[in-house]
Amino acid sequence: MMNNIVIKESDLSPQVLTRQPEPAPDDSLAVTRALFERLHAAQLRYCHWKSNEHVGAGMQGLTDLDVLVERGRGDDLQRILADSGFRRFQATALTAYPAVEDYLGFDEVTGRIVHLHLHHRLTLGQKHLKGYRLPWEEAVLASCTLDPEHGLYVAAPEMELLLLVVRDALKRRLRSRVAMWFGRVPAKGDFAREFAWLVERTTPAAVVGLAVVLIGAEAVAPLRRILESGARPQDMMSFAAVVRPALRLHRTYGRLTAALLMPIREAFWALGGLSRKRFHWAVPLRRISPRGGVVVAFLGSDGAGKSTQCAGTVAWLSEKLDVVPVYFGSGDGPSSLVRMPLKIARRLFERNTPGANASGKSSKNRTGWRGRIRGVAMVFWALSLSLEKRGKLRQMVRARNRGLIVICDRFAQNQFEGFNDGRLLGKLAHSRWRLARALAAWEARPYEDAQLEAPDLVIKLVASTNVALFRRPEMTAEEINRRIDAVRSIRFPDQTQDAEVNADQPLEAVTRSVRRLIWGVL
Repeated sequence: MMNNIVIKESDLSPQVLTRQPEPAPDDSLAVTRALFERLHAAQLRYCHWKSNEHVGAGMQGLTDLDVLVERGRGDDLQRILADSGFRRFQATALTAYPAVEDYLGFDEVTGRIVHLHLHHRLTLGQKHLKGYRLPWEEAVLASCTLDPEHGLYVAAPEMELLLLVVRDALKRRLRSRVAMWFGRVPAKGDFAREFAWLVERTTPAAVVGLAVVLIGAEAVAPLRRILESGARPQDMMSFAAVVRPALRLHRTYGRLTAALLMPIREAFWALGGLSRKRFHWAVPLRRISPRGGVVVAFLGSDGAGKSTQCAGTVAWLSEKLDVVPVYFGSGDGPSSLVRMPLKIARRLFERNTPGANASGKSSKNRTGWRGRIRGVAMVFWALSLSLEKRGKLRQMVRARNRGLIVICDRFAQNQFEGFNDGRLLGKLAHSRWRLARALAAWEARPYEDAQLEAPDLVIKLVASTNVALFRRPEMTAEEINRRIDAVRSIRFPDQTQDAEVNADQPLEAVTRSVRRLIWGVL
C-alpha cells in the first residue's frame, strides 16, 4: 500500500503553457478571460481541477471556479489577480479550509460576481470539513490539458474522474451507510452528472492505472466495478473502505477531532443559511472583507426605486458575502415591536379621517379634536421612531465593524426636518416647556449620531418629476420636487462617496450602475 507517493513531472505528460489558447467564446465574462490570459502570459501553471462538466458556467460567473495553482510564485500570482480585478475575501474560522483562498471578481457588463476558489494545496474531504490534503498537486498540474472552447487548462478526464470518486469516498459518513442499507439509492445530482460526463471521456484502464500510482493496488477491484457498472452504492462503499486507510497519513484531523469539529462546522453553515435567508444577523458567518466592512445607503424620492435596488443588492451580494440590510425609513418597511402598534393605530385613524389623500395622509382636519389627537400621537410616533433608529444604527455600526456589508434603505439625517427621514420634533426644541425641549433633544440623538457614523457610499437615485409621478400617482408634483431637491442637497462627510444615479433609466441599466459603484468600495 502506498501512502506517501511523490510524483515526478517526468512520470506524466507536462502542462504546456507556452501554447497560446484559442479565444474563449463570447459568453465567457471579460473578467474571467482576463485572468486566464494573464496566467498564460506569465506561464504560471494552474489547473481548473474539478467540475469541468460545467466549467463554461464558471467562465460566465454562474458557478464557482476551482483553480489549483503552482506554489513558489506567490508574488506573480497576486499581481495577476489584482490586474485582473479579483479581490480577496475572507471566510470565517468555521467555514475556511486550509490552503484555499476566496477571490471575487466583478464583470462590469453583466454585473455578475465571479467566485474564484484558489487552491494552493489539494484540500478535500468531508463536507464542511475538508479533512484531507492529498500530495497530488504536481500530478494534477502536470497532466492537465487545454480546454480550447473556454480558453483555460483543466484536469485530465482520468485525473478528474479519480478525484471525483475519491472525494465521494472521503465524504461518506454513517448516514451514507444507513441510506445504503435501507434504500440503496444510486448516486444522484451533481456527482451522477459529472460521473457520467467523465466516463464518456476516459477508459477504465487509464483511471485504474492512475489509481495504482496514487492510491495503491488495493483500490483496483472496487474502482473497476465502479467504472464498468456505474456508481452503485455498495461499490462506492467498498471503494471508500479501501481509500480511507490508504490515505490515512494525509488526514488533517484525528478521528475524535474530526467527529467533534464536523457537526460544529455544519451547524455554523446552517446558521449562515438562516441568517442569509431570514434573519440577517450582524455576525460574520460566511465570508467578509479583510479590508473592513462597508455601509452603502440608498436615498431617493418616492418612485425612484430605492426599495427595489436595496432588495436586489442584498440578494446579489448575499450569494457570496455576509450582508445586513437595514431599513431606516418609517413607511412599510420592517419596524420595531414598539412602533408596530402605533403603525396599526395610525392606519386605522387615517383610514377613517375625512379628507385623507390617496396615501392615507389627511390634508384637512389639522385642528379640532382630530388635530389634537394627531399632535399627541406624533410625539409618541417620533419617539418610537427615534428609539428604533438607535437600535438600527447600533446594528449597522456593529456589522460594519465586524467586516460585514450593510445595505441601508434610506438613512437618518438632521439637515431637513419633517421628511426624508429627518427628525419630527424639531419645533419642540424651542418650546417654552422644559419637557417638550427634553423630548426633542432625546428624539434628535440618533439623527446626530448618524452623522458620526456616515455611510461609505451614498447612492442617490433621482427620477425626473414626470417619471416619479407616473410611478407614484398619489403624490403631487410639488411634493416630489421638494423631496428630490432635498435628496440632492443632503451632504455627508468628505470620506463618504456621494453618487447620483439617473433612475429614469431601465431597471437593468440602473442596476448595473449601482453594482459598479458598490464594487468600487468593497
